[in-house]
Amino acid sequence: MRNNLNAWTVSENHFPSFGSIKEKFKFFVRYAILAPSGHNTQPWIFEVHEESLNLYADRTRALPVIDPDDRELIISCGAALTNLLVTMKYFGFEPEVTYFPEETDNDLLATVKVKTRDYQPSDDDKIFFKAIPNRRTNRLPYAEEIIDEITFSKLNNAAGSDPEIRFLKIDSKETREEMTKLIEQGDRMQSQNKSFCRELAQWVHPNRTSSKDGIPGYAFGMGDLISFGSPFFIGNLNWGDIQAGRDRNLIKGSPLLAVLESKNNKPLDWLKTGMSLSGLLLRASWEGISASYLNQPLEVPELFDKLRELIKTNYYPQMIIRLGYGKQVKATPRRDVEDVIKLG
Repeated sequence: MRNNLNAWTVSENHFPSFGSIKEKFKFFVRYAILAPSGHNTQPWIFEVHEESLNLYADRTRALPVIDPDDRELIISCGAALTNLLVTMKYFGFEPEVTYFPEETDNDLLATVKVKTRDYQPSDDDKIFFKAIPNRRTNRLPYAEEIIDEITFSKLNNAAGSDPEIRFLKIDSKETREEMTKLIEQGDRMQSQNKSFCRELAQWVHPNRTSSKDGIPGYAFGMGDLISFGSPFFIGNLNWGDIQAGRDRNLIKGSPLLAVLESKNNKPLDWLKTGMSLSGLLLRASWEGISASYLNQPLEVPELFDKLRELIKTNYYPQMIIRLGYGKQVKATPRRDVEDVIKLG
């Protein structure tokens, strides 16, 4: 195993049972960093104190072209926060979370303290924790097997009970087809945006990369040789039609297409969307269900309102997710925990 995948070998057996709260927080972060993030940028910093932890947005890892408002960056941080909280609960620590605790510091997303040290984890807490090291973003085709209503209900429940966050299933064939067209249009528009292409090319790496962030070619199903040339291909050729056709086929073969949406569209809503997303993905992983994203209509401003009108929502779509039963895929790199922790 390359060094850039070492983070995935974390084990509950390494928990510092007799360590300080500070040492325990550092251990909890090892599970937080396994969360998904846009382009696998891992845009988070955890500041660990003696009795608390601060989660910061690391805006040095922002994607100014695809994500000019840092919406997806904060969603990614929310996913990492859920992983952290799930891990705390599994080890018997009930968390107390304060969101955006300092009005003058937009980078400080949350402060986490220990409310009690004798918390009894629920069955869902245990399921979510066990799923963290096995969760993957699977960008490859899925089997045709449907996701039944009982399983969908479990996914919906895992997305959380916050009434301002909704997990919306796209049932209508007509709506699904029109959404597919918007995704294809987004592919073509993004491929013609040279700034977007250059930004993406910076984060797509050959399979044999030693980089601890970004997306290796194998995550897209590329062999070693093709992956070696992928950054050049993305940055210099018009790949829009190819990607549009690929996405159409992926959607056609995915039994479930869904949208995660929020009532409002502010940083707190983005953070909570990410928290909901992580719960959903962990439950899906436990059920053997794969997931990946088709967010192009959310990333191209000209398409955003068209999507809202299409799905007839007064909420704000934050993520477009396809789900289905797929083969197990390799993990993507992670930075070392020491790279994302600051000691307060």
